[in-house]
Amino acid sequence: MLRYIGMAVGLANISIIVVLLSVYWKNYRKWKSEYTLGLLIFGTFLLIQNILSMGFLAPIPPPDPSGAVQGDNYSLFLINLCQLIALSALLKISWK
Repeated sequence: MLRYIGMAVGLANISIIVVLLSVYWKNYRKWKSEYTLGLLIFGTFLLIQNILSMGFLAPIPPPDPSGAVQGDNYSLFLINLCQLIALSALLKISWK
């Protein structure tokens, strides 16, 4: 269950990053600022990182032949949750 919640949070993060990138792109075209270009580059790498992290949450792990129970990716879920809170605050500040 935690895996699916983590995937939903990850998709929310990706959606927010795409909106932020569109805002930053519009601002860069208007002002040609190096600061805005830096935000675009940072946002692009953050988007790539989030897409890659979805790869760790999306596939269902194969069963362990020894019968050991595998973890539920709590740490990756918590990272995505913290990132969602931070990105939401950034979106609120950036959106005009």
